[in-house]
Amino acid sequence: SLPRSYIYQKRWVKLDADYLRYFDSEKDAYSKRFIPVSSISRVAGVGDQKFEVVTNNRNFVFRAESDADRNEWIRTLQQIAEERKSKALERTLVSPTTNGAADPADKSGFLELRGFKHKLFVAVAGDKVFLYKNAEGGGWGGAGDYRLGIGITYIEMNVGNVKEVDRRGFDLTTPYRIFR
Repeated sequence: SLPRSYIYQKRWVKLDADYLRYFDSEKDAYSKRFIPVSSISRVAGVGDQKFEVVTNNRNFVFRAESDADRNEWIRTLQQIAEERKSKALERTLVSPTTNGAADPADKSGFLELRGFKHKLFVAVAGDKVFLYKNAEGGGWGGAGDYRLGIGITYIEMNVGNVKEVDRRGFDLTTPYRIFR
């Protein structure tokens, strides 16, 4: 079989202790996609400047500006993923009754959002609102593990306000964008 060829789109990528996120540009406040670090099972180089991030739900292939840059991304992602795994193991050993499960969502379900063709799966958890393309493809495997799913973006509610606009709708307003 022929090797798979990819069309790469330039994205701004950010990594923190919890998520690998990519954006259209560095000016965007909300990501196009986020990958929970806890869902990353493997990171490996796959040719010149390219590396693959493997999760339970999907594999992502990124192309860096150089091999040195690629190697730095791989090293950093592997290190953060290992730290997350060891912390999860510690939590399980300390409190085996929870099985290391993530906190359940305070509220979740399907909502229509302007600008998207299909309903999105939305989960409110603590001070964040998470947006997913769907329940299954987003990695929602049941109560409690939504944080392992590949999502679109999340909204920090400490910068958001909710206002009812009619009997069936509301606006979620942030300094960067209005979600309807």
